[in-house]
Amino acid sequence: MRKSEKATRGAADLQAHLADAWSQQFGRSGESFGRLFSAMRDEFTGFVQRRLDANITTMREWSECRSFNDAVALQQRWVQCAVEQYVEQGNRVLESCRQAAGDITESAQPRAEAGKPVTERKHSGHRAAEEIKEAA
Repeated sequence: MRKSEKATRGAADLQAHLADAWSQQFGRSGESFGRLFSAMRDEFTGFVQRRLDANITTMREWSECRSFNDAVALQQRWVQCAVEQYVEQGNRVLESCRQAAGDITESAQPRAEAGKPVTERKHSGHRAAEEIKEAA
């Protein structure tokens, strides 16, 4: 086999390897994004339901107010409840996003190098260049 044929074959193998790696990476990233979107849907649906329940309860209690002071106290409780629920929901969304970012980052790392410290990992560009040199 001539050197040019060997280099062409090595480049074709490299291209096939890279295409396979990209396909696997997109699949893993797609799964992570799917889980994130599902979690966000569940979080926001639950949040809207909790806010609706709190608003309905407040409307029922409104009809039971006998004085201006009762109405002000009810309004203060409603605002406090709303702020607490919004803060709690924000924290839940941030935690879901943090977990998804960790999953996506983890899936982006090659399996063989996932256990190595970041400073010891070779970038994909360096690996590709080394494989091309070996093929030539």
